Amino acid sequence: MLDEGIDVIARLWDGDLTFKGQHYDVDLAARDDLAEVLNIVQTPRPPIWVVGAWPHPKSMRRVLCCDGLLPVCKDEQAFRPTTPQDIRDMRTWLSDNGAGGGLDVVMEGETPADDPAKATDIAGEWADAGCTWWLDARWEMPHHGPDRERQVKERLEAGPPRIS
Repeated sequence: MLDEGIDVIARLWDGDLTFKGQHYDVDLAARDDLAEVLNIVQTPRPPIWVVGAWPHPKSMRRVLCCDGLLPVCKDEQAFRPTTPQDIRDMRTWLSDNGAGGGLDVVMEGETPADDPAKATDIAGEWADAGCTWWLDARWEMPHHGPDRERQVKERLEAGPPRIS
């Protein structure tokens, strides 16, 4: 259903007003308010980024139908941390299976606000591996409270890591 749902969204954004699939049947061509519906479509359309679980082919094939990859690594039993080598391996697999060069690869982690050189080194390692986006995320607990608010504010004020 997820794969087909992505197909529905992408086709609607591309202007195709009908879709008939196994799970979804969409026909906007018969709507009286079609002009209003079409006016809400952004040009160019927003990118579709999906999670791809490496090294699982079904999950990675989903990425081939989209514009970007949010990578995770999952062995037989559990998720594990993603490494820069995993990104290189994913990029190779995607390229070998038809992905174009414009595919975004989004990595997230934490960089220090008070050490711009270290922040650049951290994000730069992922850029060197093939990531096109870096999201500085603060997922560790506690999520709320003065310490977390201070950390987020400091990171925002420091600006993004500078990758050349």
